Amino acid sequence: MLRASCYHPAVIPRREQLHQLARLVGADVFVARFGPIDSSEPDADALRKLIDERLDEIAAALVNEAAASDDVIDPASAQAYVDDRLRTLDDLITPDQARQLLTAFVGKTSGW
Repeated sequence: MLRASCYHPAVIPRREQLHQLARLVGADVFVARFGPIDSSEPDADALRKLIDERLDEIAAALVNEAAASDDVIDPASAQAYVDDRLRTLDDLITPDQARQLLTAFVGKTSGW
């Protein structure tokens, strides 16, 4: 389902993943749940629960990121962008969450 791309490195440190996830779910929400982003160590189940609760906000944030990217010029490049972003978070999100986010993203960007 996810295609190779070059927007972000395929393997990124966990702390960077947490920073990216905090941006997508809302830094204030992340901090309220887990504490400071730079020092929190939330477990996988707690992270996935937060992701489930914030799927709509994450999808909207991904759309906003793609819209701001100079590399995204049409639905195909938007698809490549989101595939890459989800791949960088694949240690934190379940395959089902990735599918839900992708479906929501495609629905919001199909007219680009």
